Amino acid sequence: MKCINRFFAVACLAAVLLTGNAQAEDLVILTTNDTHSQIDPDFDGRGGILRRKAIIDSVRGAEQNVLLVDAGDIVQGTLYFSMYGGAVEYALLDSLGYDISVLGNHEFDNGIDSLAHFQNPLKVTRLSANYDLSATPLSGHYRPYVIKEYGGKRFGIMGINLDPTGMIDMTNCKGLVYHNTQKIANETAAYLKNVEKVDFVIMVSHIGYDIDSATSPGDIQIVKSSSDIDLVIGGHTHTLINPKSASSVPYMIKNKDGEIVYVTQTGNAGKYLGLIKIDLDSLTVDYSLLSVDKRWDSRAHYPALEKFLAKYQKPVHALLNKVVAKSAGAYVNNGTEMQNWVADMAREMTIKFSGINVDLAIMNKGGIRQSMPEGDVSEGLLGAMFPFNNKLVVIEVSGAELLQAFEVMAKRGGDAVSENVKVLYKKDGTVEAATVDGMAVNRAKTYRIATLDYLANGGDYMTSFVGKDKQYVDTEKFGTRVIDYVKKMGLNDVTIHPSSRVRMQCIN
Repeated sequence: MKCINRFFAVACLAAVLLTGNAQAEDLVILTTNDTHSQIDPDFDGRGGILRRKAIIDSVRGAEQNVLLVDAGDIVQGTLYFSMYGGAVEYALLDSLGYDISVLGNHEFDNGIDSLAHFQNPLKVTRLSANYDLSATPLSGHYRPYVIKEYGGKRFGIMGINLDPTGMIDMTNCKGLVYHNTQKIANETAAYLKNVEKVDFVIMVSHIGYDIDSATSPGDIQIVKSSSDIDLVIGGHTHTLINPKSASSVPYMIKNKDGEIVYVTQTGNAGKYLGLIKIDLDSLTVDYSLLSVDKRWDSRAHYPALEKFLAKYQKPVHALLNKVVAKSAGAYVNNGTEMQNWVADMAREMTIKFSGINVDLAIMNKGGIRQSMPEGDVSEGLLGAMFPFNNKLVVIEVSGAELLQAFEVMAKRGGDAVSENVKVLYKKDGTVEAATVDGMAVNRAKTYRIATLDYLANGGDYMTSFVGKDKQYVDTEKFGTRVIDYVKKMGLNDVTIHPSSRVRMQCIN
């Protein structure tokens, strides 16, 4: 093992973890997923692109065989993407020296033409076995798999993507042809083992850790149906799989033949790097996480990269320092308080500022991309919370269709509904009771709902909303209207203090 230029303690510790037995040759894989435009450290002080580069460079300086892999969703979630459309994030794939990447669903947020504009010039190897992109501007830039050789062992690495239906606006991925996730994953792995004669198959996926879906299952379901996949590098569900945490979800999963397969994922926002070590003699796997935190700051000095970032950071930081409100507490972006705040805000915006009467509001917690810290709330933070180009609309649905929507929301653990709604449901998503303004939902009655056009178009699997006439509240995206709402309501003088009442409640 070699430590260069007096590695500080964390770097040396990482190098020790990587090398293990000094006599064995290893393949070391560093992984990221769902980094979501988190160029700077997050509001909790974790992550940051300069720190990530310091870790990558330190490991590369200590190890002979290093592979750097990203499992998708490198964009969407901070002002860097809202303001610059991917110019920062995609350039960093190459400048940090990523070897392999796969598509996340949010890569399509600005449309496939924009995606191709930023991605096609890249050097990184891009993989997707179950997306046919030949009729899109990405044609010729993706391959189903790549084979790499280390220490005389052949590694087949394939990319697997989720079903875009219900997750991606279909106008944003025009020309993309999806093939069944599980079928293609197993067929490609078998081909790599039996025809290409690889020794080890790695699935780099953006499908989620444990998704119970017949058309687009998660990593766990695919591993259990497979005989040929040896390792999974996953993304999409923001699952932090930590071997050192007793509360972590399982990461050693038995495949179809009872063999152990490691399933890995590093959470989101670039706060951890996955560190996978494969012994090239025995092909045994060791998996751990490297924390991206301030301990790496003394190494994170890169003048050329800092100069590149500076021209984007100045406008971003200016908005992040423009305070427009105060918050009574720290609220997690997908937590109860934030869900309540955004749903109540959507209903009030629609009624008070637009004069359109509605019965209730339904929003998606997945659309809230940042948490709210206690104290100052900036215009930039609000913009980063709601970065999507979604617009507020009003639709009419029957009570039966509303109950179907509640069941979809219940199956993902509840979602954002306005204060006048109460839903009780079972773990399987069965709705036991649902009321609006204290009255049980009438299956035959028509309800007017304030929601986002993304949900009204069937996004997040809200199929009972599809085909309904949409009345747009205005032409501005929702995030812009949130900022206007805060300013109009004078919240710079009033503290934001959302309700903590659970409005969609699991009863078993």
